[in-house]
Amino acid sequence: MSDRLSAARDYVAKKPTDRFGLYALAMELRKLKAWEECFAAFDELLVHHPGNGPGYYHYGMARKESGDRPGAKAVWQRGLVACAGTDRKTAAELEEALEGLED
Repeated sequence: MSDRLSAARDYVAKKPTDRFGLYALAMELRKLKAWEECFAAFDELLVHHPGNGPGYYHYGMARKESGDRPGAKAVWQRGLVACAGTDRKTAAELEEALEGLED
């Protein structure tokens, strides 16, 4: 197990709803392609922080990388709804990701 993953797990164990900790954990798991744990960490992040636009973007990317294109599409669509009117930059990135998925 990498030091960064271990540190992220320890951090989340102490602060289980912390936005930074959950995001860091999900991203470390993504690097390792530990998909089920990665998805669970992103799900937890978005339950506690539903307006976290980058979380939706990277969660969708993880789904796409794992081969789950329908899952990626669903996550990005949820992200568009969550970011509507509040985070135009992330909304544009989510729209671009969705368009790229259709290629």
